[in-house]
Amino acid sequence: MSHIDSFKHELVGHFGHLPVYHPLQDIEGDFISNPDQLVLGGGSGEHPALVFESLPHAVALFLEEEIKTNKKIGHWHSAIKPFLDKPIENLLTHYEWNKETHDKFEKFCRSFAMLNEFMGKTTLEKWLLLGIGEFVFFSLPNMAKDIMEKLENPYQHFYHIKYNNIMIVPPNFPVYANGGNMFFK
Repeated sequence: MSHIDSFKHELVGHFGHLPVYHPLQDIEGDFISNPDQLVLGGGSGEHPALVFESLPHAVALFLEEEIKTNKKIGHWHSAIKPFLDKPIENLLTHYEWNKETHDKFEKFCRSFAMLNEFMGKTTLEKWLLLGIGEFVFFSLPNMAKDIMEKLENPYQHFYHIKYNNIMIVPPNFPVYANGGNMFFK
């Protein structure tokens, strides 16, 4: 049995062919995570786990980038400022990754397996966080309540997506996650 399967979790979607999970309880062992986080990989035969440590911080990074090109939301800076204090390297935890794992993952992220592949305009880690931040902002706002509650009608200011690399599984499709499909119960 894989490590993630030893704990209650639900499938959020897929990043390319890699599953993204939401733990429904604290996880300790091969990797450490909790219900406030998302995990990329970490299942049996899957990619080694990558834990997104703070989803509000990822949303703040995404919105900080958006503010640079969308002046209508410039007043949001005060809402995100408290979440811009952590270095990017503290927002991701790689479990059982080595240089080869990182190199293969970067090559994968640069491939056509991604709807919006990594182009190298920033670091891979920041690109991942921007993508997760965008996803949480639009699809899981309850996981970044501390920011989202301060934004009035946030979606009216957006007309395009930039990262969109997490694809959700449609309703009624069976999933292996023992907590089911996050979006369709």
